[in-house]
Amino acid sequence: MIHRRPKRSFLLLLVVGWGSAIAACTPTLDRPTTNAGDTVSAPPERSQPSLQVEGFTLDELFAQGSGGCGMTLWHQADGQQPTEFLFFNGLPDAAGHQGALMKLDGEFVRLRRTAAAGEEFYGQQRSQTFASPDNALQVQVETTLGEPGEIESVAVEGTLQLQHNGTTLDLPVQGDAGC
Repeated sequence: MIHRRPKRSFLLLLVVGWGSAIAACTPTLDRPTTNAGDTVSAPPERSQPSLQVEGFTLDELFAQGSGGCGMTLWHQADGQQPTEFLFFNGLPDAAGHQGALMKLDGEFVRLRRTAAAGEEFYGQQRSQTFASPDNALQVQVETTLGEPGEIESVAVEGTLQLQHNGTTLDLPVQGDAGC
């Protein structure tokens, strides 16, 4: 049976008698799709736990020995200031090493850039691919440039795509890059 499902799941709590609802949005891994884009129902995968992408604060980023110049991405929002970040990719250090950070399943994961293409900006490029140390996780970052910021920065928006154990998670993101 073919069902149409959104890429985000919604938890809906209906308070009986009041008729009010509270909705929360949580990213989930995509289900297999047909050529028409319809989602095909599949039994839950028991052997492969879903990957939880978690936000982190600037304090947590600096505690990891990272931060500073580079690109920071967060959930795409309606012009709201972010309180947590999903991705950070710093500028190369003196030895030429460049590393990115994400918080997955409660742990920080360092990623290395494996490919990059497109226009360069503040040590970044419009299309970048990263991998975990064991290559089990691939992260594709696609960005478009927005307006320049106040001090040596530029706004970006795009997609953060995670591929892990044969499943894919797409997250719409926005952020900034600069120094």
